Amino acid sequence: MKKIVFAAVLPIVLVIMSGCALNTIEQCPNREELEAKIAKARGRVGKFRKGHIIVGRVVLDGDGYVRDVKAQMDILPEGYFAGPTKDLFRPVGFRMHQYAPYDLQLKGMKKDKKRDLVDVGTIHIKPLNKDKLVDFTAKVGLEEGGDLSQASILLSVRDGPINTPSNGTEPRRYWPEPIKIAVQGNGLAKASGFSPINYWCIVKAPDYLKKSFMIEFKERQTLDLGTITLEKPRQIELSYIVSKEPPFDMDDLKTVKIPAGTRWKAVYDIYGWDLEFKQDKGSILMSYSYAPCYLWDLGSGEIEEYADADKSGLGQRLSREHPASNKHVYLVHQAHWKRWVLFKIFIEDGLATEN
Repeated sequence: MKKIVFAAVLPIVLVIMSGCALNTIEQCPNREELEAKIAKARGRVGKFRKGHIIVGRVVLDGDGYVRDVKAQMDILPEGYFAGPTKDLFRPVGFRMHQYAPYDLQLKGMKKDKKRDLVDVGTIHIKPLNKDKLVDFTAKVGLEEGGDLSQASILLSVRDGPINTPSNGTEPRRYWPEPIKIAVQGNGLAKASGFSPINYWCIVKAPDYLKKSFMIEFKERQTLDLGTITLEKPRQIELSYIVSKEPPFDMDDLKTVKIPAGTRWKAVYDIYGWDLEFKQDKGSILMSYSYAPCYLWDLGSGEIEEYADADKSGLGQRLSREHPASNKHVYLVHQAHWKRWVLFKIFIEDGLATEN
């Protein structure tokens, strides 16, 4: 018998009821596309040597486009989905703007041994009444007094609970348009109609560094972000050398100028980046996304003084998002990309005197 899962207004209790006989795969009008998703999920489970495969369909019990539902797997145009899970105990979250949050409970669901997957059936998620939606307010400030009417705030729905072998999510081919909140001439921004869930917030304005962070809406509480001030990006110059291992050859020395906020790659042979140079209240912060990555401050001086750096005698590693000191030399072991980078940083006013 087909299982149909209905959600209450809140995701605390989920009810499983009996339904019609066809399973999800047989129901799908584009079975070939769903089977491809299943095959991809099997590949992920095989890669991590653990996990399970779930297949099902999500239906909106209200207005909207079903592909706007945010989940750990891509949602197909008719609402069908398939993807890997790490286990059958933790829930899988489904989130939609102006809808009740829904957590699919896998515990107790039976695996189809013939297909080697779990058919979770049809999931119905319900729109929230107006009195259950939450208000938003914030004020934007611009360094050096820019035009506040050019600023904007963008909100996008974040994932609910994730249960995958990698603890990450599947890349999506389709992304819903973010919710845009206009900023008034005095910097005030107000909006209403948000679900009590997490959203990703981007505050931006032309020629300013954007700010991005997660926000959480709670039931019956207006979310007030206070004042968010955007900064003008500081300019950075890097003198650097790349090597598979220390020591470094000074004949390979290169120089690049970048603004703060840049995700910098020392060599353009990767899809990602080595370091990101963030800016917060005027300070330049050195960060990375691809781990393992290790960073050391070798001190002030000329870069050639450190070309023969002994990696066995390095001191304490710096933390992620450590503030950069102007005119200091740093050593990076970007183990994810299998390389070492030696660089000296010049920040804004130091450029003219250090060239």
